Amino acid sequence: MSALTPDCDPDMSHCGQPWQGKSGPGATVLSVAVLFTILGVSLAVVATRAVSDAFDFAAVPIALLAAVSLVRRVARSAAPGAKALAARVPTSVAVRRSQTAG
Repeated sequence: MSALTPDCDPDMSHCGQPWQGKSGPGATVLSVAVLFTILGVSLAVVATRAVSDAFDFAAVPIALLAAVSLVRRVARSAAPGAKALAARVPTSVAVRRSQTAG
């Protein structure tokens, strides 16, 4: 199978064989580290005048894509925790009525 399958991560840590699921947790950490590095370098290029202004036209979209990808990863990893927290919150309140002594 080719490395250029549609289910590849941006840093190519998971490619091919979509039926086997994602790689281990180490690959996810590596993906996040690569995205943070790309975002940091892109922002450094834009914020400093170390390189020509012509690189800003490439660095800004790259920074935006890396930021969007990071936000999606954080939302995807926080979803199970939010779902578990929502399951613990009571949705209805039990009303207890007093009984007459009898």
